[in-house]
Amino acid sequence: MLESSAAREAMVYYRTTSKPCGTAQYGFGAWSEATCLAGLLILWMALAILFNSAPEFDKDVSSIFFIARQCANGAAGSICGDFPASSVHLLKTLRRVFYALPMVGASVVVTIALRDLASGLRWNHERIRISTVSLITLAMGPGLLVNGYLKEFVGRPRPADSLLFGGDLPFVAAAEWSKACLHNCSFVSGEAAGIAWIICLLPLWPHHQRQRVFWVMLAIVITTDMLRVAFGRHYISDVVLGSLSTLVIFSAVAWAGELLTRRFYPGVRPAL
Repeated sequence: MLESSAAREAMVYYRTTSKPCGTAQYGFGAWSEATCLAGLLILWMALAILFNSAPEFDKDVSSIFFIARQCANGAAGSICGDFPASSVHLLKTLRRVFYALPMVGASVVVTIALRDLASGLRWNHERIRISTVSLITLAMGPGLLVNGYLKEFVGRPRPADSLLFGGDLPFVAAAEWSKACLHNCSFVSGEAAGIAWIICLLPLWPHHQRQRVFWVMLAIVITTDMLRVAFGRHYISDVVLGSLSTLVIFSAVAWAGELLTRRFYPGVRPAL
């Protein structure tokens, strides 16, 4: 009886986690499915093409938050003004809080992983896999892909730096390579990619709590993204594609992690 109980517990903890099953609290759910990864990747590319082919959408959304004023030098054809939301103390404080949130979350995940490792859990335990996959995603997505590559080499000027909104650089459409900006550019948003990472922590929550937690996380992500647009630091395409890029990386790493688990732990079976 004891052996049977221990075996059932092992099956719960050592199973692959593509789908919820049995009494297990955790699991990647659809995130580790190949169809989810393909869908997210196709969505990212489709939106990139859409934003690139319809640049007026970026311009129109940013113009909602821009207040034009008369230029001091009175030069004909010049555009002057600013994004007043960027000077509101409450909004700036909110932005700083959300900016720090991914690092706080990462610290919590590292603490959980170290505790689990100290208690003897290894890769074939689902919580170790989820913690590891989420941390790899943070490093590869917001870290390497977004801040290390896209923001440094795509070269899209930020709205506040463009001629359309009082700057001195040309407007560049989303996903379009340019040399107009040379460092820390607009495409895609690093903060949007970073805050979207909190959604990658959803598999660490028990299944029955995920729906409530998801809506809170989504509200935080949307608020952060819109603050970047309201401050004139990013276009709407930058924050949408930045957030989505993190979810693509997360699904890819989760899919690869569970594929390796099934290969190297062939005895693992879903819990009943």
